[in-house]
Amino acid sequence: MTEMQPLLLDWTRRGTLALRRITSERRLRAELAWVLGNSLGEFFIGFVLLKVMTNLLGTQGFGEFKLAETALLFVASVVLSPIHESYLRDYYGVLDRGQGRRFGLLLVRWYAVVTVGFAVLAALLSVKCAQWFDIGRWTTLAAGLVFLFLPWRILRQDILNIRRERRPQMLQNIAYLMLQLGMISAVLSFWSATASAALLAYAGAAAIFAFICGVPLVREVLRLPMGPPARLMPMVWSFGMPFAALLILQWTQGVTDRYLLKAIIDTQTVGLYVAAYQVCGIPYLLLLKVCHTLLRPIAYERGRDLQDARGLWRADKVLLGGVAVQAVLGAGMLAFYAIAGQRLLVLLTSPQFLLPTSTILALTASRFVQSVTQALESVFAVHHRMVNMLGFRFVGAAFTVTICWYAVHWYGILGAAAGTLLAFAVYLLCLVLGPSGCLWLVTRARRDAQQMPAG
Repeated sequence: MTEMQPLLLDWTRRGTLALRRITSERRLRAELAWVLGNSLGEFFIGFVLLKVMTNLLGTQGFGEFKLAETALLFVASVVLSPIHESYLRDYYGVLDRGQGRRFGLLLVRWYAVVTVGFAVLAALLSVKCAQWFDIGRWTTLAAGLVFLFLPWRILRQDILNIRRERRPQMLQNIAYLMLQLGMISAVLSFWSATASAALLAYAGAAAIFAFICGVPLVREVLRLPMGPPARLMPMVWSFGMPFAALLILQWTQGVTDRYLLKAIIDTQTVGLYVAAYQVCGIPYLLLLKVCHTLLRPIAYERGRDLQDARGLWRADKVLLGGVAVQAVLGAGMLAFYAIAGQRLLVLLTSPQFLLPTSTILALTASRFVQSVTQALESVFAVHHRMVNMLGFRFVGAAFTVTICWYAVHWYGILGAAAGTLLAFAVYLLCLVLGPSGCLWLVTRARRDAQQMPAG
């Protein structure tokens, strides 16, 4: 308890200190401006797209589109994230050791094999998947084309973020989203208002930016010196694989509710639920994205050496400041959704997507708790404690599946929202107070930093 008290006090003032520092440092002020501009532009375009798709596709088509899009996240977590996240986490260390070209070539080759392979498999199985899952005949093929191109754009965006190159990151991202909005709107309005057509338009926009982003990426890798021989796979096994497993469990926690609604009720109910899920998550996803985009590269840079206790504690302080900001601002948004949640939902979708206030409040609180847990997970990444994180995620995923199964059976959409909220609340408590959890990690880093000799 004696160690917890000063740490908890430190957490309460961390958000103020983080904001004060941002306003006092020129580079951070500029970065914050670009990050905010990127996030606000992304959200504005995203919700214009939500309005277009919910009105043109209806509940059935929108539900099918979101189920396919969510499935792509699962595939990416399994086959791409081990290499992807290892490269990002060790980006500065790789450059320091002169291994940038070796690791970069490994990354590019793996992306090429996986994206092409999955697209071919999706094309071969599209008709069968339509029969198995009661979806459009070409929905799986279209989703495969999205997966062929989209990961290259995301990879480039993440590398620009790690480098803290905020301006080009914003310009590329907003340009892509505007193109995506235009192509999907045109296809749904003038060709076919189906989930398959929306996914094909999505793939078309992703294809253009896969070329724009992928070619410079490959050129940069090839320009680097080959460097000394490197053992790259240990990082993939020790960090990337646990991180991939973590993303799979995170996916399970985040989308189990919608797949249970599909299995137990129907696709139309999924469309209603996912639209409300997006609207209720506006402030929390925005806060998480700004803090994550702005602070994670700084934390990775400061905590690059696991033997440097001061560096780890400095990285922790950056992340805890972001968590404090999210918690304080996010809590205030609950009252807004209690008053105006229904009007906002109809404004951003259409009257056919209206849900009761109780369901909207449960979803809003669920997104709030979810955003705080995702912010805290960066602490485990900085400390290379992904196995610890994996254990907590496994418990959280198991609890989510169990409670949502019964809740959806008993209460339908409200049960899905309330069950997810309860599951995330329990997960948050485990994450902070569990054995080798977040509180233990930051307490230990703080103590070790204070015990290091000066100089």
